Amino acid sequence: MQQVYYVTGDFDFLLVLNVRDMAEYEALTRELFFSSGNIKSFKTIVVMQNAKQEMRVLIE
Repeated sequence: MQQVYYVTGDFDFLLVLNVRDMAEYEALTRELFFSSGNIKSFKTIVVMQNAKQEMRVLIE
């Protein structure tokens, strides 16, 4: 898990994960989401291409 955000709107949290493959993703979601009684639902969005990854902002 690389980043976690507490957000407004339809969801409470946004998690940024980096996994090797779908098998690792499935194992992680089972451990984090399916085994917890506190998670009502979750939605997955898969990144197809990275446009920008660094967090710094250039100020000129």
